Amino acid sequence: MLPRIVIFLIVGLVLPATPARSSDQDFLTAEKLYRAKEFSRAEQLYSQVDSNNANYPVAQLRLGTIYYLTERPVQAEKCFSIYLRFKESPEAYCLLAGAQFNQRKFNLATSSAQRALKLDHNFAKAYTVLGMIHTAEKDFANAQAAYREALKLNDNDSDTWFMLGQALFLHDDFAEAARAFDRALEINPQSVRIYDDLARTKDIIGDPKGAEECYKEGLKASRAQNFFDPHIYVGYGEFLLKLDRLADSQSVVEEGLRTAPRNAGLHYELSKVQFRMNHLQEAAQEGETALSLGGPDYKVDFLLAQIYTAMGNSQEASKHASRAAQAALNSNR
Repeated sequence: MLPRIVIFLIVGLVLPATPARSSDQDFLTAEKLYRAKEFSRAEQLYSQVDSNNANYPVAQLRLGTIYYLTERPVQAEKCFSIYLRFKESPEAYCLLAGAQFNQRKFNLATSSAQRALKLDHNFAKAYTVLGMIHTAEKDFANAQAAYREALKLNDNDSDTWFMLGQALFLHDDFAEAARAFDRALEINPQSVRIYDDLARTKDIIGDPKGAEECYKEGLKASRAQNFFDPHIYVGYGEFLLKLDRLADSQSVVEEGLRTAPRNAGLHYELSKVQFRMNHLQEAAQEGETALSLGGPDYKVDFLLAQIYTAMGNSQEASKHASRAAQAALNSNR
């Protein structure tokens, strides 16, 4: 599995709260929850801030950031756009660019990043966003140039080193990618996503011991945080499955599901493990759950076709094989 280039956490770009000038206790409570990264509860309170309230712009900024971090870019884009009507800033334009990028609106994201640079031509994060866009467009030379420009302005930015590592990974420069991820971890040793991608990179370059150590450290970091990242559980489960350590893989994935029982990716991984264990009924159930939660996915349909074939259910096997073929065809168009 390739690194996740579409989940861009702009750490450090959240603007300071505007002091509340009203007695709106809900807003003040939301601010405390937000700083504690208790995003679900904070979201409920921010959503109740009326547009006539003096705290409304900041509430929209916070909501946009919460939506952004929880992979709801459409809602995030709307909130950041509202905030920018009240106050323009390079930080907010970069957040808007990130939300647009996550919807593959690359032209709009480029425009937003450029507007950030117009406000502050030394704003390093804007170059990071441009690097992300070039990476997604497979323009690796310009991607690396943008990331290097960002690092000239701020060499101590974990996000930019991480994104550079992903660009290098996608360009098959795995040794350099590992070095970039290592540098990112030096700066931010509690980042779950960096451990995840460094583990994948170490696995590819033939260092399974180092890869597993990264996964274990990533799980420790995940358990210590309020914000749950399922990708480390999916990645570690996948890694252990490849090593034929089925019970260990099952244990890791099930741990993730205890925290995120509606995560389609985790159910898919558990389906793979159960299939390898020859627990066909359980494997089919997990695969169907993954589809019901995550929607059409040719990988899940392909797996279910194999499972139902092993079960002797040719009708269901044919149905899922047909869906997988159609989905794969559509994805290549």
